[in-house]
Amino acid sequence: MPAMNFDQALRAEPWHALALGIPGMSPGANASRLRTARRVWREYQTYSQTVYDSQIWTYDPDPQPSFCLYPLIEAGGSIQRVVDAPNFATKVLDHIGRGYREEIVSDEDGTRWERFGPGINDYRAAARETAHIRAQLQLRGLILPRPRGHAVTYGFLPPRYEPPAAPGVEPSF
Repeated sequence: MPAMNFDQALRAEPWHALALGIPGMSPGANASRLRTARRVWREYQTYSQTVYDSQIWTYDPDPQPSFCLYPLIEAGGSIQRVVDAPNFATKVLDHIGRGYREEIVSDEDGTRWERFGPGINDYRAAARETAHIRAQLQLRGLILPRPRGHAVTYGFLPPRYEPPAAPGVEPSF
């Protein structure tokens, strides 16, 4: 299968978007994947600018790149380094739309921005999806299998805002 372009990577399943159509985990495969990821990143930037320039409404559009594209570039094309990173489960949480976010809420109290954080079911869904991605990558020989009996844990990074621990102390905003 040939290397993917931005449109293909954007529509691919997460494990396939990580591979970018390049099989193997050798240094040569990683180098080829890195070149492809950089090309896809440039295509994403062009697409993002085009969407932004054609926007006529009052909000800024925010098209997202394909799944873990920038971490793949930072990892030098190594899928193993991406999935072993401590923030990989958080990336999956955001990718499935269950991470931290701000939304406009309009109700009887007025219109305002509200912050929403993930709940236990969101973390469970992200852990299941993370396990699925790892299994698909392992099945296709793109990452090393875990040793037998090795515990599988998923770490989620803390939220951007930590409320003060002292009782009665209000946040500054």
